[in-house]
Amino acid sequence: MESIVQTRMNLKLTKMQKILNIFLYFFCINCCLLFLSACKEESEPIVFQEGWQPVYKSYEELKDIHASSPKVLRTPGKIYYKDSYLFINERFEGVHVINNEDPENPIKESFINIPGNLDIAIKGNILYADNGPDLIAIDINDLSNVEVVARTIDAYGTYNQLYPAFAEGFFECVDTTKGIVVNWIRAELPNPQCQR
Repeated sequence: MESIVQTRMNLKLTKMQKILNIFLYFFCINCCLLFLSACKEESEPIVFQEGWQPVYKSYEELKDIHASSPKVLRTPGKIYYKDSYLFINERFEGVHVINNEDPENPIKESFINIPGNLDIAIKGNILYADNGPDLIAIDINDLSNVEVVARTIDAYGTYNQLYPAFAEGFFECVDTTKGIVVNWIRAELPNPQCQR
C-alpha cells in the first residue's frame, strides 16, 4: 500500500515537475522577448552644425570651358597683368578679363568659365589654370572665343578635393560618386562626420 501511495506521489511530483518545466520554459521565452524588444537601437538626434558643403560637377561639366559676358567680382583670388589686361581669378568659377588700358576707367570685357579654378598663370598667349584635378592650357588670342589647347588629366589628383583646403571646422564628407568637387559653400550640416 505504501508503494502505491509512493508511486502516486511520484507521479504527482513528475507531473508537477513537467508543469514547472513548461512554465519555466515559457517564462524564459517571454523574458527574452521582453528583453529584446526593450533593446531598440535609438537613432541619434539630428544636430545641425555650420560647416562647409561640397559642390559637385560631372567630369563633362568640368570640361565646359568658355568665355561669357562679364560677371560681378564676388570672391576674387589671384590677379595677373598682361598687355594692359587684368586677369582676376573668381575662386572656384573662372577668370574675369578686364581691359585696364585706361586705369581710371577699367572695362570688364568677359569672363572665362573654368569650374574649380583657384590658380592662374600666363605665358605668351596661353593661360594656364587648374580645372578641378586637371591642369589646362587655354589659348587667349581671342578673349571672346577662348579654346583649351591642352589638358593634363589628374595633375592635382583628388586629394585636394577631399576637404576644404582654405578653412577649418566641420564639413560634409566628400562622396566621390557624386562627381568632382568644384567649390565649397557654407551650409547648415546635419550631424557632420568630418572635421578639419
